[in-house]
Amino acid sequence: MALQGGTRHPVHISSIRLSKQLHVSQQSASRYLIELVEKGHLERKLAQGGQVVTIMNKGISILRKEFSEYGLIFGAQEKIEMRGILETGLGEGGYYISKKGYMEQFESKLGWRPFEGTFNLRLNEDEVPKIEAMKAAEGILIEGFEQEGRTFGKAWLFKCVLINGTKKVGKCAVISPKRTHYKRVIEVISPVYLRDELEAKDGDSFVVQIDLGDV
Repeated sequence: MALQGGTRHPVHISSIRLSKQLHVSQQSASRYLIELVEKGHLERKLAQGGQVVTIMNKGISILRKEFSEYGLIFGAQEKIEMRGILETGLGEGGYYISKKGYMEQFESKLGWRPFEGTFNLRLNEDEVPKIEAMKAAEGILIEGFEQEGRTFGKAWLFKCVLINGTKKVGKCAVISPKRTHYKRVIEVISPVYLRDELEAKDGDSFVVQIDLGDV
């Protein structure tokens, strides 16, 4: 259905035709369509000779995730572009990256010492598959360690460029902790205080161009 343009406009399809494409019975094809509608992936309206189907945002997100993952599997995707809205975090990012065990590795592997704070961007729901694709890439590994009687976990870095209109900062990296509670938030680090450098405030929109191949 997507190959017929279903992500852009409604497409007409019959259960018989779908069953042949999927190599299943007509009853099974009809059941698959109904299940996808119930899950919110498709919108379906009965029409002469079949039905008119539109792939909904939820279904498009799944297709985008599959596309990103296949691109990574076959080495076709070297960059990902995400869009997010700046928001103030809870200060956790700055606390963690300031630790000596992390900071020494940042300097060694990035060639610069980051400002002790993160630039947090909240993404739209349809951008989440891109986060998953990024996490599936190799990235720059930051090893975990113990300090002050606590265990600090692994994280991965992905070099990136941060853009807001005509303003751009090229010396940045997305940091992806092994454990995170924020599914739709990415954290960016840089040697400069990004809010000042970009004259940024909460609610501003940014583009992040992430390099998946530069490790």
